[in-house]
Amino acid sequence: MHRKRKGRQRIQMTRSKKASTLLVTFSKCCCGLFTNASEISILCGVEIAIIVFSRGKKVFSFGDPSVKMIVDSSLTKNHAWISVVEQVRCL
Repeated sequence: MHRKRKGRQRIQMTRSKKASTLLVTFSKCCCGLFTNASEISILCGVEIAIIVFSRGKKVFSFGDPSVKMIVDSSLTKNHAWISVVEQVRCL
């Protein structure tokens, strides 16, 4: 028996010129990105935050536990680290 179909083929990545196609692609990719981020967070036990800005200047975000908590925590930790570095430089 000879197969008539080739199965799922890899397609070349090109930017679409249609606005409707761009919106659908963005929506699917954004959803997939957030799904993968959630899986990484669960499987690896890490905190993760993603902020995506669309061409229309809309903001989409995903955070586990939340984007605000992760950003605040990161800024607090980095601020403390910067203070330590500045103290060492003064010595």
